[in-house]
Amino acid sequence: MTDTTAETNAEETPAPQPAELGGWRIAGLLSERAGVEVTMADIDELVAQEHLVVTGWFKRRPMYETAAALALDEDLVRGVVDERRAWEAASVPRDAAAERIGWHWRDIERMGAEGRITLGKGRRYLIADLEALAAEADGEQYITAQAAADVLEIRHPADWKYVEAAGWISPADTYEREVGRTRTVTVALYRLADVRAVRDMPGVDWEAVRGLPKGAVSPLREYAALAPTRAAVVKAFAQALADRHRTTVWAWNSPYSGGWELDWERVDGGPTEDEVLRELFADPVAATHASEITLCPAWGEVTRAARELLEPDVAVILDTETTDLDGQTVEVAVIDAATGKKLMDTLVKPTEPISDGARWVHGITDEMVADARPFEKVLPRLRQVTKGKIICSYNVVFDRGIVLGDIARAGKKPMHLEPQDSWFCLMEAYKDWTGAFRWLRLGGRHRALGDCESARKVLIRMSEGRGTTFTPTAPAPAQR
Repeated sequence: MTDTTAETNAEETPAPQPAELGGWRIAGLLSERAGVEVTMADIDELVAQEHLVVTGWFKRRPMYETAAALALDEDLVRGVVDERRAWEAASVPRDAAAERIGWHWRDIERMGAEGRITLGKGRRYLIADLEALAAEADGEQYITAQAAADVLEIRHPADWKYVEAAGWISPADTYEREVGRTRTVTVALYRLADVRAVRDMPGVDWEAVRGLPKGAVSPLREYAALAPTRAAVVKAFAQALADRHRTTVWAWNSPYSGGWELDWERVDGGPTEDEVLRELFADPVAATHASEITLCPAWGEVTRAARELLEPDVAVILDTETTDLDGQTVEVAVIDAATGKKLMDTLVKPTEPISDGARWVHGITDEMVADARPFEKVLPRLRQVTKGKIICSYNVVFDRGIVLGDIARAGKKPMHLEPQDSWFCLMEAYKDWTGAFRWLRLGGRHRALGDCESARKVLIRMSEGRGTTFTPTAPAPAQR
């Protein structure tokens, strides 16, 4: 009887565990205790949340304290597993993302690095962002010269070299491709929308180019021969304009129209558009290209506005992170537009939980904001740093709506935060500056301060004009 009881107790007593175990062994123990499959991704998350600690290394692999792992709350472990499963259901890895929307994996990596697609744990991409990208950003794919020639239905390289020589298009990026074991070649990549714009250029007899046999002379050769002459004439006129009026001039050869666009910084005393037009026709050489030069394009107005916003004490840049698309503020940041100095960066405690979708984007959890100040306590500082300034936001409709909604819920007065003319939308301006027909996503880090800094980079980029910048080189006229 005693021997049987001893045998039973021996069977029920678990074998002693080593003081430290590797990740997969720890995952196995937690799987048994919590009743769910725990993976190494879950172990890494438990470490990130400081519930587990790496106590040593064995063959370059981390080791964890066994007792600490067994002491973890089972609901905590299940919650981490559920979170990981939810993210995996809402996301796909890089190659699957590329296959899903028919883009190259290099485009997926680039869009993820720019913040255009949410890149989360396990280097997986949010499916909702991929679907939006496929619908909104067709044309932003990068393609090789061979693929670009195929889009134009012309020969590569025989005809394509003339397209580049004419100045109609230039590479958007390059990468190194291995050729053999010891050598690489530089491969140029072109933006698909730019290639399509070349295809739709007026005045080019594309039918005469398509289907040419090998060795036949390309009709595109004449455009390549003329292009440098036209470019030189336009640039000479732009420099002369800058010198005459002591102002900055921008000249851009638009791939969309095939012509040149010209604008300049407005200074006291001119010049006006009419004055520049008269000067253009008065120049016997530049006048021959007048029909191919557009004055004062939309991007010029945006550039001048951006330069004004970057002046000292004129503007600030604001960004919010929220509980949901139409939710409440969980983080708000404000920086000075001119200097980039941080004026405000704080978490905010909302009155509703943070949605899974929002948390996957900005990484802010309910626990992170549990001890933060509510919006009504943050509002005085927000009013202080924005008072008397133009409030720039990458998406004014979103950020202004969130701020005003929180003010209303707090029962406070919006004051200068309410009027539309207190705000400036950088996304709308950037759309006009690039000539795009859709909004462009901001390549930020999905945290308020990081997005403010990314938005300021967009503002600076717009302030630099398009194409080539010409500044006065001739000495100012002597004063009498």
